[in-house]
Amino acid sequence: MQVTNIFSVSVGLFIVLLGFYVRNVGSGKIAQKHFFQLSLALSVWMFCHGFRILLPEFLRELALNWTLIPILFVPHSLFQIVRLIFRPELKIGSTISQIHLFGFIYMIGSVFLCNAVEIKDPERFTYRPTINYHAIILYEFTYISFSCAVLVRSVFRFSGDLRIRAFLLSAGTIMALLFTIFCVWIMPLFGYFWASKSAFGFIPFFLFWAVAVLHYDTFEIRERILEGERTPILSRYSSSIMMTLYNVLDPAGYNLKLAESKIAVTAGILLENNYLSESLNMNVRARSKKLYDKFKHRLK
Repeated sequence: MQVTNIFSVSVGLFIVLLGFYVRNVGSGKIAQKHFFQLSLALSVWMFCHGFRILLPEFLRELALNWTLIPILFVPHSLFQIVRLIFRPELKIGSTISQIHLFGFIYMIGSVFLCNAVEIKDPERFTYRPTINYHAIILYEFTYISFSCAVLVRSVFRFSGDLRIRAFLLSAGTIMALLFTIFCVWIMPLFGYFWASKSAFGFIPFFLFWAVAVLHYDTFEIRERILEGERTPILSRYSSSIMMTLYNVLDPAGYNLKLAESKIAVTAGILLENNYLSESLNMNVRARSKKLYDKFKHRLK
């Protein structure tokens, strides 16, 4: 296997493991399950790019076409995540749903019957895209762009944690969409078949998405970390970044939350001091040491 194939398999493995982690480590919300479905579709696509080199030449045109099957499920899974987090009230009309179903069945059929691309060089997997291939790319681009529009609007519509999540999701989606379109649509027109290189766009995309899907409350996560409570590893290591994003994207909300956090700590110190003084009758020096030991992680 070539380096590109090994990299595709590695990225596919990374994506499916990250999706599995997000599905199991959180609170089991439906959005996390759709994220896992999204990770499955993308990882299978990457695995197809990685392992197709092992196929005999007479099967490679079949492989080129069937590789498109998992990617057809990506836009809908992506939209479901966006809808569940930001627009749970959004309903798609029956007419649009029927048109989408008809188009989806047609695209699946064209791929299954090997009518999407015609192979030119089985050794290098070069191909000639058909009108069906362009229709599939247009479908993917349009559907994902609609999800991007919902996300960008959510950045301005919401505040606080929802704004942060919308920003991360939109940044990751736009980054992956543009990079993938460049690799699978634009470059093949010039004779460069870089579909497998779209994996480079998936790494930041999936990290952004995983953090955003797992995220729920910036300051609550911060409190849990400071108190030494168990938190998901991804949330723990991204906490400082999320705090910075909160400060940049919603400075008024950030200052309010930070003030509330400081007030809560101050109240905790005062209550503990009062308890030590009246109930245990400790002197000032002993109380100071006790308070420092208990709250030193909050006083840094």
